[in-house]
Amino acid sequence: MIAGVLAGGLKSVLGVVVVFLVLVTIHEFGHFIVAKKAGVLVPKFAIGFGPPIFRFGRGETEYSIRLFPLGGYVQLAGDMPQDQFFKLGETIAVHLNDEGAITEIGDPDDVPDGLTGKLMFVDMAKLYKMALELPDGFREFPIARRAFLINGKDRIALAPPDRQMSQKPLLARMLIILAGPLMNVLLAMVLFAIVLGSIGVVTNPPQVASVMPGSPAARAGIQTGDVIERVDGQPVTNWSQLVGDIQQHPKDHLAVSVLRGGAQKILTVTPRERKSGIGFIGISPIVTHGVIPATVGGVKQTAVYSQLIYNSFGTLFTHRNAFVKDSAGPVKIVAIIGQQAQLGMLNLVNLTALLSLNLAILNLLPIPPLDGSRLLFLLVEFVRGRPIDPRKEYLVHAIGFVVIIALTVVRTYLDVTQLF
Repeated sequence: MIAGVLAGGLKSVLGVVVVFLVLVTIHEFGHFIVAKKAGVLVPKFAIGFGPPIFRFGRGETEYSIRLFPLGGYVQLAGDMPQDQFFKLGETIAVHLNDEGAITEIGDPDDVPDGLTGKLMFVDMAKLYKMALELPDGFREFPIARRAFLINGKDRIALAPPDRQMSQKPLLARMLIILAGPLMNVLLAMVLFAIVLGSIGVVTNPPQVASVMPGSPAARAGIQTGDVIERVDGQPVTNWSQLVGDIQQHPKDHLAVSVLRGGAQKILTVTPRERKSGIGFIGISPIVTHGVIPATVGGVKQTAVYSQLIYNSFGTLFTHRNAFVKDSAGPVKIVAIIGQQAQLGMLNLVNLTALLSLNLAILNLLPIPPLDGSRLLFLLVEFVRGRPIDPRKEYLVHAIGFVVIIALTVVRTYLDVTQLF
């Protein structure tokens, strides 16, 4: 028994870790791949926050998995001015290549045997140069196209102006920001399609696969193969609509129009009332399996759930107690993922699709520092014809980040009190 409990707990933990890794990785990969295609240098691709537990460098990018897997980030060169890495008057050391261009910059301790001097001038956005006051006088140095800022164990790639995010066309920057949420939407479509491909897609209009013996449907004369076209004169286009009509009319006499062998028949069905108060008649639908039905169903399901999620986010701002009663924070989400992992792989895949869609829509809200807020700043830039001061934008995002962290702490406390 103890072994079974431990195995169940391990399955839950693995389910939580896998779900978060998939959601975060696919989101950040969206930003990453579009930025790369647009020619933006990406110094860091990180899954999680906090100190790295595993990292490696490949090309210009350092890839890392960090201690806390509740998020991630892609560092885009020039997203904030690279001049902010440096402070005029500080003592720095540099390594030069054979052409006299800087290849490494950092504190003297981080760049041993480097040329050391006081920083007197730096321009990383246009001229891509810096000047040092050396013992033999003032000297100006160009920065090599492949140069690095050395900060302890960190080796951060620096970007020339044509590879900086801020120097790219407005449309390219918008696409880079949108790519993260769009990848989460695409992931939801794929996962919903996988689930539907496994369990089958209900045919439309709904067709009866089986009739429960002794059920209201059997007594009314409904047979296997019947296509249900109308309920009480109202057209029925899909199984969900049919179920809704039946559930809302327990004990009512309903005129059901079915197509059988090319002939239309009108049957009277009286739904039985369940203990929950909803009606049922005892039929199951015919389902189809295949890539195309599953793909179409995945797209439709994504659209339906997107509307539901969008409406639910709206209630957080319009209903007084919605944040306390109806929302979920990290602890509750982890608990739900653990429960679904215990119920089976398809349940976990379906939940992952829903969480991916939630993540996409949440990120598109115009709340700093989410992607929606960054898109809003770009739209303001489009209207004004010039960008907003990056330092002001950074301040807004920093304040928003603090607010979100505070709300997360509060929501986590509520999760704990509600669950335990």
